Amino acid sequence: MNTDFVFGSDWCTKNAARIDYEKSQVSIRSSCGRIFIPYHKSIECLTLDVKSINVIHIPPRESYTVQAKVEISSADTVYFSPVDPIQSEKSIVMSPSLLHINNYTTYLEVYNPHDYTYILPMNTVLGRVTHTPYEMHSCFLFDTFRETSSLSPQHHIFNTIELETKPSATSNTIDKLITHIKNVQEQQQLRLILQQHIKIFDISKVTQAHTHIQHTINTGDSLPITSRPYPRTIEQRRELQDEIQKMTQTNQIRPSHSSWSSPVIIHKKKDGGIRFLVDYRKLNSVT
Repeated sequence: MNTDFVFGSDWCTKNAARIDYEKSQVSIRSSCGRIFIPYHKSIECLTLDVKSINVIHIPPRESYTVQAKVEISSADTVYFSPVDPIQSEKSIVMSPSLLHINNYTTYLEVYNPHDYTYILPMNTVLGRVTHTPYEMHSCFLFDTFRETSSLSPQHHIFNTIELETKPSATSNTIDKLITHIKNVQEQQQLRLILQQHIKIFDISKVTQAHTHIQHTINTGDSLPITSRPYPRTIEQRRELQDEIQKMTQTNQIRPSHSSWSSPVIIHKKKDGGIRFLVDYRKLNSVT
């Protein structure tokens, strides 16, 4: 079952309904014997595929309203999330949206960014739908069908989503990167592409690249070089200690007892941040 339900006692008595909580299924009596119907305990966790019904020819650099099928008989509002591999492999663009489902059918916009007609095969998984979170709101927009479209004007799509949460710092960074693009459609297309790789623009947390390559510095027959730390004020020492502690916690550096050592330089950046530098000039002189 793909919807919430309430059983009445008269209906249960008439159909000899039985609820099996262990197997999460309901059985009722019929002329062919008992019919077993599975149900989901938490419908908010239910995710279903959205597939194209027909073979679709999408004109170059145009959006096309695609008719799709879902294993839900009807729903006023469901949240649609496009499948990333579909967009990357098939080079079509879709955006998350709120959809209306009627008779196992819904409609959504697919954009072809190429200079040639793209053919979307039948039964292509376009994405998945889930029940709409309570904190999500939608803006109702009617479709603007082309004159050649065979769809009736009664069909509609919820294609604007507004979340109560504030935009993240990463989203703001992406918006700043595309402000120079004046064409609204091109700006939206680029935003969709960048949003798919949003982790690349997230600098709120330190990330690391792991490699098995071992680097060797050839110092020849030189004895270990040890340099004393540069003199600093109390405030500079505190800043240095704070920076060392941050990098230690994020596994960027670790304590060492090596006989080689080089002094550290703290450089103030224009934005008020700190750049951590190591003076390797003496080491470079013997390599």
